[in-house]
Amino acid sequence: MLAIREFQRGLGRFSAIVSALGLLVFLVLILGALADGLFYGATGAVRSTSATAYAFDDEAEGSLVRSRLTEVDVAILAQAPGVEQAGPVGVLLTGGEGPQGTLSLSVFGIDMGSAGTPTTLVEGRLPDPGESGVVAADERLTDEGVVLGSTIAVGDVTAEVVGLVADASYQLQPSVWTSVATWRAMRDAVRPELRGQPDGINAVALVTTPGASLSEIAAAAPGITVLSAEATGLAIPGVEQQSSTLNSIIYTTLAVAALVVALFFALLVLEKRELFAALKALGASTSRLGGGVIVQAAVASVLGVVLGTVVARLFGLVIPPQVPTLFRTDTLVTIAVFTVVAGIVGAVFSLRRIARIDPATAIGGVL
Repeated sequence: MLAIREFQRGLGRFSAIVSALGLLVFLVLILGALADGLFYGATGAVRSTSATAYAFDDEAEGSLVRSRLTEVDVAILAQAPGVEQAGPVGVLLTGGEGPQGTLSLSVFGIDMGSAGTPTTLVEGRLPDPGESGVVAADERLTDEGVVLGSTIAVGDVTAEVVGLVADASYQLQPSVWTSVATWRAMRDAVRPELRGQPDGINAVALVTTPGASLSEIAAAAPGITVLSAEATGLAIPGVEQQSSTLNSIIYTTLAVAALVVALFFALLVLEKRELFAALKALGASTSRLGGGVIVQAAVASVLGVVLGTVVARLFGLVIPPQVPTLFRTDTLVTIAVFTVVAGIVGAVFSLRRIARIDPATAIGGVL
């Protein structure tokens, strides 16, 4: 009760620490939204499918775009130990035409219903196996006027949108999912140097059994590397580097938050040493006084989290849609917990100073 009363009476003083923590939380949430936006925007197409692993040629270094395989490899890998399903994957990063003009697209050609089929359908349907001339489009394309029944053109090849899928972009470009035949026609229309490869694909999507050895699967087809779906996402150029850099900044900012709280309460304890000495002389224990400081730190941290979250969400409303940001509840909860813990840890460092206060100070002694 004493800690709460002091919080109320020193509102201006505690407002300073709450504002400082709120600013740090705001910064961390914006960085977290940017990190999530970059990661999910770059990797959705390999995370949100039925595939648990992908096979590439050895020189591709896990890049779907750089890899060059053939449909013969699909048949070989389908017989490898630990493989339940194998399906071709063709990838094309290109431009196209939609209802409102030019689009940036990542076109995926797969055998629908086989490994690599999107699992995040939100409206309409996926193309039927072997069905050509139709696509399932990333719902991000609705911002460009794409709806069910719209037509998307790549070069001189057109396709009708029959479904919408979520969280399926690749390298920050919205995706469209179609048959391998339609993908090949689109590829040949804009990449004439690749014509004459009737069985060419980029990679092979795999559904593996639990505990299957990816190295044993790769050994079944010489010249091929097999990576898990998670590793394939991290192999996309820039993804792992962006994530590690932004996470380092976030952790550093949380450490700064703990330091700010530690300095604030160290100064507060120094300012109130005579009061704490008097309370000790009246019988208050060090743990009771320290508990009051911890309560104040927890309340200040929680208020800082609330303030920072509100400001970050308001700021998110004015961020241009071209900036890849994603405010996720999981990230908010994680940052909130870390901030409160960092605040409490920072306040703990002031407990030693409280323990060293001599009750004799209250009656004229010297510390």
